[in-house]
Amino acid sequence: MSRMHAVRFATLLCLVTCTGAQAERPAFAVVDRPSQDGRCIDDPGRGDLDRSEAACLAQLSAFAQRSGSSLKLTFRNGRTRIYRNQDARCAEGDIKTCVKFQLTGYFPEHELILIECGRLEGVDWILVRADIGDEIGIVAPPHYSPEKRWLVSVVARRSSSGPPEGIDIIPTKRDRMLKDWHYRTPEDSKWRYEFERWDGEDQIVLSAKPTEDTAMPRLVAIHRKKSEWLFK
Repeated sequence: MSRMHAVRFATLLCLVTCTGAQAERPAFAVVDRPSQDGRCIDDPGRGDLDRSEAACLAQLSAFAQRSGSSLKLTFRNGRTRIYRNQDARCAEGDIKTCVKFQLTGYFPEHELILIECGRLEGVDWILVRADIGDEIGIVAPPHYSPEKRWLVSVVARRSSSGPPEGIDIIPTKRDRMLKDWHYRTPEDSKWRYEFERWDGEDQIVLSAKPTEDTAMPRLVAIHRKKSEWLFK
């Protein structure tokens, strides 16, 4: 996919997912505070949707190759996987099966690859472990914890359609003692959450924003207690 095509597609996605939030959010962003973690070398972007696949392909030449509509990953164990854009389905306007994959990030210290999944009604992401190819679905490009033991991904959608919104907390290393934590915001929830900051390694501060005008935004926290992540 050419850079121009990628930007145009990202612009369409931003129009879908960021409606009503232009005054709050940076350009090409699906969240209020786009993560800069995992951005590839020489990537000039600052938002979520303007991450550069060309920069990532250059940095990850040992793992990733682009051939037309196909993105091929080769893992440390020698296995390969191809992420193939569903161009025909997208041209037909098939909301359920249209998807276009972009290589948009890399966390070299932990060999985690970030792939953007662009859809007609929004966008979500996949973290892929470069050693054996394990996939973890997340809602937005993630933020490192201070000591880089965790990644957190948080998004509050501005549309009732498209990929789900919520929170994902992922350990950066594969460890049976460290568990992923995933929360998907119920459709009837009165609150939508945005990432504010990490408070140490075991607490995440979020901005809780009301879906109606009957309440004021407030700060809430998720903390880790006895190996489990919980709303505080």
